[in-house]
Amino acid sequence: MKPKKIINLICAIFCLGVFLVNSSMSFAAQNKGKKNSDIEATAAVDKTSIQIGDKFTYTITAKAKKNIEVEFPQILPEDLSGFAIKDFGSSAKGLFAKKTFKHWYLLDTYVSGEHTIPASVVKYRTKGQTDWQELSVNEVKLEVKSVLDNASNRADIRDIRGPKSFTSRTWLYILIVSALLLIIGGVFGFISLKKKQEESKAPPTPAHIIAYEALAALEKKDYIRKGQTKAYYIELSDIVRHYLENRFNIRAPEMTTEEFLLKVKEDSSLSVEHKGLLRDFLTNCDLVKFAKYQPAQTEASLALASARRLVDQTKQEDKS
Repeated sequence: MKPKKIINLICAIFCLGVFLVNSSMSFAAQNKGKKNSDIEATAAVDKTSIQIGDKFTYTITAKAKKNIEVEFPQILPEDLSGFAIKDFGSSAKGLFAKKTFKHWYLLDTYVSGEHTIPASVVKYRTKGQTDWQELSVNEVKLEVKSVLDNASNRADIRDIRGPKSFTSRTWLYILIVSALLLIIGGVFGFISLKKKQEESKAPPTPAHIIAYEALAALEKKDYIRKGQTKAYYIELSDIVRHYLENRFNIRAPEMTTEEFLLKVKEDSSLSVEHKGLLRDFLTNCDLVKFAKYQPAQTEASLALASARRLVDQTKQEDKS
């Protein structure tokens, strides 16, 4: 082969190589710029900068033809660069040729700094097909600021103090216990005082009740059968005089019979009949007390009956 032909052959081979390389690069560039016309997916956050504790929403959005099924990745907390999942949900909208699928997460964190939520993969397939295809979703960057960044004077922030010992609170406990004891004592004192006041307000025993009880007690002593007639009449006379004092406020016990009858005569509290009954009763008592008169047992019983009748007829009626 002549040298000229060899050179032409080399040039032809070189040109063919250049052509093939350019064609490959052009084909690759065309494929790279070509978008998937069936589905496109992106990830985004509603805030690119937050403070510690703030919540934000991370959303993966897929727009696909109506005949495309979409499966979002199952994202776990460890896949979110330290963010905590507070809530999540999904939605699908679209009535015509395309539908928009969204899968969202409500997140927060207490770690400051630059965070990156890594890329994930969305699966899709045409309805009726069995094999899934994958589509990568972009990563998302987010800045989390510390609340101390805006603090006016960070030097004022101090560490938490350690626990205080029990002895430092001993006086506090003593004061609390003392206060409780004072309150309890005050309550008991108030209840006791209230009870005494109520008891002091109780109505006095009526004069006729006192007299009836005294006459019954005298009867049980059985003075007459024992021959103690004088003691019987003395006590019987005192019962009647004390009754009159309690019932009509007549100071009878300190008076002689004569003085007492004169006092009763001037007083309008007793009727004439009662005054006569009282005069006969006291006169009979004096006969035994001072004149050594010895009445029969029947007469002594009648004297007690007269005293009881006087009380019956002059007692204060119960208004209740």
